[in-house]
Amino acid sequence: MQLKACAAVLLAGAVSLVCGAQSGAKADAKSGAEPAGSLKAIVAAARARVEKSDVRASGRLVAIAANGTRTNNTLGLASHSFPDGLRTLVTISSPGNGSVRYLLTQDGAGHTAIEALHKGEKAPVRLPAERWGDGVAGTLFYPEDFADGQFFWARQTVLPPQKYGARECFVLRSEPGPGQTTVYASVTTWIDQKTGAPVYVEAAPKGGGPTKQFVFYDLEQMGGVWEPRQVEAKVNGKPGSSLMILERGSAHAHLQRKDFSITAVSQPTGGNSGP
Repeated sequence: MQLKACAAVLLAGAVSLVCGAQSGAKADAKSGAEPAGSLKAIVAAARARVEKSDVRASGRLVAIAANGTRTNNTLGLASHSFPDGLRTLVTISSPGNGSVRYLLTQDGAGHTAIEALHKGEKAPVRLPAERWGDGVAGTLFYPEDFADGQFFWARQTVLPPQKYGARECFVLRSEPGPGQTTVYASVTTWIDQKTGAPVYVEAAPKGGGPTKQFVFYDLEQMGGVWEPRQVEAKVNGKPGSSLMILERGSAHAHLQRKDFSITAVSQPTGGNSGP
């Protein structure tokens, strides 16, 4: 979630809020704009960030067992918003020469589709909804965690501001409507009021069960927006965790449709070879 919120948040940079937390209310009163921290302001900013996505990055996806053993997977990511919606291509190469590629397509109405292509397969398959909750490369990250579809879901609610650590945060809860496929019943995002960056996310699964948590680390400003370099995924009551670490990339990659061919031999996402 983004990623959840996780990956696309990590890729495209943090949400740019309409105004600063302290001076926003006065400025908004004069301009007639929505006040900082309002539902419309937060959702509009989050959607606008997704709609401007043009990112290429590479790094590692790491599974951490309960005993601390780490398994490193090579990760390549590309994300670009076209007139008909967002496309995100994820390429993962695992130890033992295994690899998989996911293509996520998302329209402006909050509908997402996922295709998967594993090494040795000739054609991608459309991932059925019951497979969206499968861990990627033995991690706690799901395929749908690599795009920010929740900001386009039908139900958006601003909760009372809260602190996360030392940060004062706006809190946005997103819930899917009819036809919006997801494994989550809700995704709640804590957004730092000063930087506009997501710092923490809770994703509650459909049908109950433990909540998944995403924690964002190593925020730094790049291209005028704040980006985390690392996201940790954990599940309440489950030992172990997972990390998504971005080591290099471009926030203005000038990607085109041809860069999102899931069957191409190579992709502009860190130079990984295809499945």
